[in-house]
Amino acid sequence: MASVWPRQGTVPVEGGELYYEARGAGDPVLLVQGALGEAGTTAQLADVLAEHYLVISYDRRGLSRSTVRQGAPPVTLSRHAADASVLLAELAAGPAHVVGASIGALVGLQLAVDHPDRVGTLVAHEPPMATVVADAEREAALDRVAELGRTDVRAAVREMAALTGAAGGSAEPGAQPPPPVGDLDTNLRHFFAVDFPAVRGCALDAARIAAVPEPVRIVPTGGAESRGQWEYRCAERLAGELGRELVELPGGHNALPDHPLAIAAQLRRLFAGDRVR
Repeated sequence: MASVWPRQGTVPVEGGELYYEARGAGDPVLLVQGALGEAGTTAQLADVLAEHYLVISYDRRGLSRSTVRQGAPPVTLSRHAADASVLLAELAAGPAHVVGASIGALVGLQLAVDHPDRVGTLVAHEPPMATVVADAEREAALDRVAELGRTDVRAAVREMAALTGAAGGSAEPGAQPPPPVGDLDTNLRHFFAVDFPAVRGCALDAARIAAVPEPVRIVPTGGAESRGQWEYRCAERLAGELGRELVELPGGHNALPDHPLAIAAQLRRLFAGDRVR
């Protein structure tokens, strides 16, 4: 896959500044990364989609090249959604196709609830939603991750990857995310201090999502290799609560960077309103 050199820039947001990358032209597509994902984590997927769309990705506030000023508002899912709305207002002429994975799926769902005018289609891949699937065993495991996150962030992220199955998924030939730009330990400390508790404290539920007005289309997805995992079950239950079938994508929790060609083909069909099996 040939790499497309992105246009780079920053956008001011309340209490900080977002770094973004943009490729291509046409209808806007916003990619919202999971975990420690930077703007370039899904570069291969963005390159393929940029043949048909304006593809925007970014570092979430506090990660890598996106800054947060001292005294900035607390980080919540609504704050992340507000950031995404500002970014789209700056770069997109109209509603965007939004694709988010893991915490990125939660940001996308919160964006659709808080700023529905910014969203055309939302593809929410395996959102971690305790409000949709309550699981005491899972919560106990996340308590252990949180404790590790206070003392050993690398051990915490290994434990979390094992929980989600992210460490063992397959990948397309040639799929390889670029090396991270930001400092790993700094990003891990930020993630476990800020984003991890924001996800666990998220109160967004299926009823609020179901109330998002038309013409916003919300498409929950799960990875074929994630069946049975808690995040897959969250996506499956959410799809049922919204009265639609779960769409399966190739791979697992990390499907977007691991299967860029196959995911791009399915996303194009989903953006067009086609059913994908």
